Amino acid sequence: MTLEAEDAMSAEIAFAKVTTELDALQRAAYAVADVMTVDITAAGDRYVCTLYPRNPGADPGMLAHRIRAEVIDQALRLRIATQTEPLRNLIFALAFSRTGLAEAEEPPS
Repeated sequence: MTLEAEDAMSAEIAFAKVTTELDALQRAAYAVADVMTVDITAAGDRYVCTLYPRNPGADPGMLAHRIRAEVIDQALRLRIATQTEPLRNLIFALAFSRTGLAEAEEPPS
Protein backbone atom coordinates (compact mmCIF):
# COMPACT_ATOMS: atom_id res chain seq x y z
CA MET A 1 0.00 0.00 0.00
CA THR A 2 1.28 3.45 -0.83
CA LEU A 3 0.26 6.93 0.18
CA GLU A 4 0.15 9.65 -2.43
CA ALA A 5 -0.31 13.34 -1.73
CA GLU A 6 -3.05 14.00 -4.26
CA ASP A 7 -4.90 10.73 -3.72
CA ALA A 8 -6.05 8.86 -0.68
CA MET A 9 -4.53 5.49 0.07
CA SER A 10 -3.93 3.18 -2.87
CA ALA A 11 -2.69 -0.33 -3.47
CA GLU A 12 -0.88 -1.86 -6.43
CA ILE A 13 -1.24 -5.27 -7.98
CA ALA A 14 0.54 -6.59 -11.06
CA PHE A 15 -0.49 -9.10 -13.73
CA ALA A 16 1.83 -10.80 -16.23
CA LYS A 17 1.15 -9.78 -19.83
CA VAL A 18 1.66 -13.35 -21.04
CA THR A 19 -1.23 -14.65 -18.92
CA THR A 20 -3.60 -11.68 -18.70
CA GLU A 21 -5.12 -9.70 -21.56
CA LEU A 22 -5.48 -5.94 -21.25
CA ASP A 23 -9.14 -6.32 -22.27
CA ALA A 24 -9.78 -8.57 -19.25
CA LEU A 25 -8.16 -5.99 -16.94
CA GLN A 26 -10.24 -3.16 -18.37
CA ARG A 27 -13.46 -5.17 -18.08
CA ALA A 28 -12.57 -6.11 -14.49
CA ALA A 29 -11.87 -2.47 -13.64
CA TYR A 30 -15.29 -1.53 -14.97
CA ALA A 31 -16.98 -4.33 -13.01
CA VAL A 32 -15.51 -3.16 -9.68
CA ALA A 33 -16.04 0.55 -10.31
CA ASP A 34 -18.63 0.68 -7.53
CA VAL A 35 -15.96 0.06 -4.87
CA MET A 36 -12.73 1.27 -6.50
CA THR A 37 -11.21 2.97 -9.48
CA VAL A 38 -8.31 1.29 -11.23
CA ASP A 39 -5.39 2.85 -13.07
CA ILE A 40 -3.74 0.36 -15.47
CA THR A 41 -0.22 0.95 -16.77
CA ALA A 42 2.17 -1.23 -18.75
CA ALA A 43 5.55 -1.82 -17.14
CA GLY A 44 7.82 -4.19 -19.01
CA ASP A 45 6.26 -7.63 -19.05
CA ARG A 46 3.52 -6.71 -16.57
CA TYR A 47 0.40 -4.64 -16.24
CA VAL A 48 0.42 -2.70 -12.98
CA CYS A 49 -2.99 -1.84 -11.57
CA THR A 50 -3.21 0.89 -8.95
CA LEU A 51 -6.38 0.50 -6.90
CA TYR A 52 -8.05 3.56 -5.41
CA PRO A 53 -10.85 2.73 -2.96
CA ARG A 54 -14.02 4.80 -3.10
CA ASN A 55 -14.41 4.27 0.65
CA PRO A 56 -11.34 5.64 2.51
CA GLY A 57 -11.69 2.93 5.17
CA ALA A 58 -11.58 0.05 2.67
CA ASP A 59 -9.10 -2.76 3.25
CA PRO A 60 -6.51 -2.73 0.41
CA GLY A 61 -6.09 -6.51 0.75
CA MET A 62 -9.78 -7.06 0.10
CA LEU A 63 -9.65 -4.74 -2.91
CA ALA A 64 -6.76 -6.79 -4.31
CA HIS A 65 -8.71 -10.03 -3.80
CA ARG A 66 -11.76 -8.53 -5.48
CA ILE A 67 -9.87 -7.35 -8.55
CA ARG A 68 -8.02 -10.69 -8.87
CA ALA A 69 -11.30 -12.60 -8.80
CA GLU A 70 -12.86 -10.24 -11.33
CA VAL A 71 -9.85 -10.46 -13.68
CA ILE A 72 -10.07 -14.26 -13.66
CA ASP A 73 -13.81 -14.08 -14.36
CA GLN A 74 -13.34 -11.65 -17.25
CA ALA A 75 -10.42 -13.66 -18.71
CA LEU A 76 -12.58 -16.80 -18.72
CA ARG A 77 -15.47 -14.90 -20.33
CA LEU A 78 -13.15 -13.73 -23.11
CA ARG A 79 -11.79 -17.25 -23.61
CA ILE A 80 -15.30 -18.73 -23.81
CA ALA A 81 -16.35 -16.03 -26.29
CA THR A 82 -13.36 -16.84 -28.50
CA GLN A 83 -13.93 -20.58 -28.33
CA THR A 84 -17.65 -20.36 -29.08
CA GLU A 85 -17.45 -17.68 -31.79
CA PRO A 86 -17.68 -20.13 -34.74
CA LEU A 87 -20.77 -21.76 -33.24
CA ARG A 88 -22.41 -18.39 -32.51
CA ASN A 89 -21.71 -17.26 -36.08
CA LEU A 90 -23.26 -20.46 -37.42
CA ILE A 91 -26.38 -19.96 -35.30
CA PHE A 92 -26.73 -16.34 -36.45
CA ALA A 93 -26.21 -17.33 -40.09
CA LEU A 94 -28.88 -20.01 -39.82
CA ALA A 95 -31.29 -17.66 -38.05
CA PHE A 96 -30.87 -14.89 -40.63
CA SER A 97 -31.01 -17.26 -43.58
CA ARG A 98 -34.58 -18.12 -42.64
CA THR A 99 -35.76 -14.51 -42.45
CA GLY A 100 -35.16 -13.62 -46.06
CA LEU A 101 -32.83 -10.82 -44.97
CA ALA A 102 -29.76 -12.71 -46.15
CA GLU A 103 -31.07 -13.45 -49.65
CA ALA A 104 -28.90 -12.12 -52.44
CA GLU A 105 -30.44 -9.39 -54.56
CA GLU A 106 -30.37 -9.76 -58.30
CA PRO A 107 -28.24 -7.10 -59.96
CA PRO A 108 -30.16 -4.52 -62.01
CA SER A 109 -30.23 -5.19 -65.76
